[in-house]
Amino acid sequence: MLAKLGLYANTVKSMKPSQVYFRVRKMLKLDCSIGCKVTSNVSKAAPIATVDELDYDPVFLERFPAEGLINDTVTFLHSSKEFHWNERWHFDDKSALWNFNLHYFEFLFSLVDAYRKTGDKKFLEKSIETIRGWINQNPKGDGGEGWSPYTIDLRLTNWLGYYAAVHTELDDDFQSLFINSIHEQYEFLSRHLEKNILGNHYFEDLKAIVLCALFFSDEPVLHTALKAFKAECKEEILPDGMHFELSPMYHKLIFEGVVRVAVALKDKRLDDCEVNGYLQPMLDAAWSLEEGLDRIPLFNDAGNNVAKSLQALVSACRGHFDITPEYKSCFAESGFYIFKRNDWKLIVDAGQPGPAYIPGHAHCDAMSFELFKAGKPVVVNCGTYAYQCKERSFFRSTAAHNTVMVNDTEQSQCWGAFRMAKRSKVNVVSVSENSIVIELIDQRGQAVKRTIQFEKTLKVTDESSGNKLTAFVHPIREINMTYEGNAKTTSQRYAPEYGELVSLEAVRYEGNGKISVEICT
Repeated sequence: MLAKLGLYANTVKSMKPSQVYFRVRKMLKLDCSIGCKVTSNVSKAAPIATVDELDYDPVFLERFPAEGLINDTVTFLHSSKEFHWNERWHFDDKSALWNFNLHYFEFLFSLVDAYRKTGDKKFLEKSIETIRGWINQNPKGDGGEGWSPYTIDLRLTNWLGYYAAVHTELDDDFQSLFINSIHEQYEFLSRHLEKNILGNHYFEDLKAIVLCALFFSDEPVLHTALKAFKAECKEEILPDGMHFELSPMYHKLIFEGVVRVAVALKDKRLDDCEVNGYLQPMLDAAWSLEEGLDRIPLFNDAGNNVAKSLQALVSACRGHFDITPEYKSCFAESGFYIFKRNDWKLIVDAGQPGPAYIPGHAHCDAMSFELFKAGKPVVVNCGTYAYQCKERSFFRSTAAHNTVMVNDTEQSQCWGAFRMAKRSKVNVVSVSENSIVIELIDQRGQAVKRTIQFEKTLKVTDESSGNKLTAFVHPIREINMTYEGNAKTTSQRYAPEYGELVSLEAVRYEGNGKISVEICT
């Protein structure tokens, strides 16, 4: 009991007072409002500009095969289910994240794309069937995943994109049903902002409200929501362009949201210099981390099958804003450092676990690295796999990353699906063209220094006087490695994508005071 109380105490003390306040309000079923009432006039609804480069990204569309949808089979996160749309939108045998994905409606764009390419109305009719099914089976009073603010955020964004694409081909009765449902969700969302969570959830709330305010020409809400959206961008987007939760995947999701708002404002001749100003640094960060790679780097919560592709984001920025990416090797505020040599690319995480008040997507991956050759992963962090699952604790642990622990102590105190109590602190001592020195203080105040040298070989040395050190390396292919310390191989799981598990042979090596590994490159 005392241990549990300690976890709560060390978790809550890092939260903002406003989070605690709004968490209590939520428990009491009180509203958390945008600050003004939304318009009741749905007659002003009109399509807003969306971003085809993102909605019809081929990499994105491949996740939702149109023929499968026509045959009433939905697939998310490597798991499929037969579903007839006008039934309960929840499956007990699927994960919470899978059920959330069902309500996002990202699959709509595969049906629209198939309709555009073939002219076969069965694809358009199926899209209408799915929307009718959701409206019929998810009344507001029933709650559930469909009325979680986050699923509303993503669904509204996708429904607005869908409407922009096909509104001229929808009959009046369905248009009325559809627009009224959009408005009902918009009004509900405006009173249920996730200020108790903040971070990417609150960002998505504000993004969706801005887009809906544009859709309904709701000027008072647009003024209020856009002001809050810009304040949240300033809070969440670091000076080096990286999203402050320090996940390359969530960075791309937030970047997509900024692009969508910027495009919609521009189309209404409401260009906002402050919003547009985030595009270049965010594009540079996404490009620098992922450029030339077969998949997104796996730091903190990340997987390769959630965000839009890097190329789609690059194309959107080029097409709408004439912006092209610039490569950078140093992201000092977020703590990512990139080293290249010939066709090798090394990415090092020297950042903090994440923002103090929202470390839910943070892992024990401080001082970890990923190594790629010709774009293909060679040494990997283990990824994420899922959120509410028994595997969650492993994938957030130190042992799931190419890093080190002192005296068998987890770097940070991860617990639950999204909680972190005591946490590590990181300091970059020095950086050169081909090396970096980092110091870590773990949750118990124990210090370790890591030196990474990337010259003819990759050499990683850890030092902590008088302490037992244990480090981990996760090669995904056969490589030559030598160790200073006692090494043994263990079978572990690797999740390059959410819902996917791959086996690999990880190496655990340990010693007293000083250990190292050298990898031939």
